[in-house]
Amino acid sequence: MLRYRLLLLALAIVTLLTFASCAKEVGEANEIVQARVLDSWINVKHPSSEKTSSGLYIIDFADGTGRQVTDSSYVFVKYTVKELSGNILATNDRTISEQLGEFSYSRHYGYNIWRVDQEALYAGVEEILKRMRVGGRATVAFTPELATLSVSIYSLFSSLEGTAPLIFELELVDCVEDIYADYEEPMLRLYSEKYWGGVDTIKRGFYFVKTKEVPVEDSIATEAQIKIRYIGHMLDGVVFDTNIQDTAKRYRIYESTKSYEAMDITFKDNIADFKQSNSIIEGFADAIMRMRYGEKAVAFFWSQSGYGATGSSPSIPEYTPLCFEVEVERKN
Repeated sequence: MLRYRLLLLALAIVTLLTFASCAKEVGEANEIVQARVLDSWINVKHPSSEKTSSGLYIIDFADGTGRQVTDSSYVFVKYTVKELSGNILATNDRTISEQLGEFSYSRHYGYNIWRVDQEALYAGVEEILKRMRVGGRATVAFTPELATLSVSIYSLFSSLEGTAPLIFELELVDCVEDIYADYEEPMLRLYSEKYWGGVDTIKRGFYFVKTKEVPVEDSIATEAQIKIRYIGHMLDGVVFDTNIQDTAKRYRIYESTKSYEAMDITFKDNIADFKQSNSIIEGFADAIMRMRYGEKAVAFFWSQSGYGATGSSPSIPEYTPLCFEVEVERKN
């Protein structure tokens, strides 16, 4: 009987060790399996592709003629991401979005802006971008091993599951070293000159124009409860948000489930409290603080006063200057 029990115990130990070994092999096998899947697909579909030491496959590459990407560049990129089957996972191409039935009138199309040294890009994407010049195009494929993130900044990448090989089609539209001095501030100046007579900044990155003024007697007291009507749009005219129903319908962003009521705001005497108390971005708060009851105004400002490096998915891309048309109403 004792010998029988010892035999059963030995079998149990062997079984557990075997299970643990198999589990380890299965866990390790995914990367190997995905690499083999990609290798096989490349051998059949694109046998002449270049494979880099990291495991990135360069299927197609056309060097541009413009500025070279550096380790600190901000890159303006058109992209389409696919599975090996050809199924499209993500794109910022309007035509493709329309074909997929995913087009939105409140979304910006054409390019996204990424910084290549923030560890927020897939290693495979960063590797190919550093080979490119402005105007260049590339199609690359890589395994999940090159689709990992250290920092989840860009919604495109944080929303894709790194469990299977990916194909990226990329076009480098532009490249700058200082996103504010080389891109946002010139864009704001041009907008001011084109639409507002070249009005100057109130402070760096912030423009403000009253389109309807009232006497000083209508100033708003601290802690007063007020109501705000607004239209928010990008400098290219794309309206991404409004609480005016007719405007939402005109720009085809109307939602039947949304209540188009004026926004309730508690007026504060400093911008930090204004932002925190009302859960609004700095540029919007800064505009309201400069207004009185019954006034209308336009404020346009850089992304440091808006949604910064992350944007606000899916409507507002990274590093996007914004414009708000604002009206202050009394709260009854």
